[in-house]
Amino acid sequence: MGRRMRKRAFAGQAVRHFVLIFISLIFITPFLWMFLASFKPALEIIKIPPTFIPEKFTLNNYKTIFERLHFWRFFLNSSVVSLAITIVAMFTSSLAGFVFTKFDFPGRELIFIIFLAGLMIPFAVIVLPMYLFVSKIGLQNNYLGLILPFCVSPFGIFLVRQFMEGIPMEMIEAARIDGASNMWIYFRIMVPLSSAGIGGVGVFTFLWTWNQLWWPLMIISKQDMQTLPLAIAALTFQHAKRYDMIVTGAAIAIVPVMLVFAFAQKRLIKGVTLTGMKI
Repeated sequence: MGRRMRKRAFAGQAVRHFVLIFISLIFITPFLWMFLASFKPALEIIKIPPTFIPEKFTLNNYKTIFERLHFWRFFLNSSVVSLAITIVAMFTSSLAGFVFTKFDFPGRELIFIIFLAGLMIPFAVIVLPMYLFVSKIGLQNNYLGLILPFCVSPFGIFLVRQFMEGIPMEMIEAARIDGASNMWIYFRIMVPLSSAGIGGVGVFTFLWTWNQLWWPLMIISKQDMQTLPLAIAALTFQHAKRYDMIVTGAAIAIVPVMLVFAFAQKRLIKGVTLTGMKI
């Protein structure tokens, strides 16, 4: 009887794994085709019937896209903007989470609700006022214009606050009795104990910022200030579409995202899971 139950359990687990692997392959196949297509000549990419494995392997697409189209500049712009927003958003989210959880002041809950309201406002509603403000202070075609509007993340504040709720107030009071300043407590106690939540904010922020298209499209008009998604989108609007360049540019754009997700996957899942337990 026990052996029969174990066989059934093993069979059920095998079926679940097979289904999950099959679904994963469905999602991975388009990205794999795109990556392999970046090593194909232009004519092979549009060939009917299409090929999956390159019949003629070439690196000319990457050579052209970096040497002639200067994609290294667009890659640098995206890297600078995404890393700057991520680092600043992690700092502001963790600092705000510390204030909202360990300081008692009038209107604390109201201010936090106002921050949360930012999650409910569609970006399309605020993009025009943001554009008018940024253009009025002269930050068009500027790194600051791309970075400053997103340095405070309502989602990041919420996520880190939920994490810091679980840190005992007794630890904070003991540190204050020993003469520790608030910033010492923040850097030495709150940040290390909330590293999973802060890391989750960093991963979410980087992934969202790296793929951002609408805001750079609004405030960037100079070619040398374009981000990578904006440069790839510009290729699709050309009269004579270079599908080899479009596919290669897209393949370059997803590499950092895949690397960040691969290395930060455990921290991301841990952050979301533990935060969910505190809600």
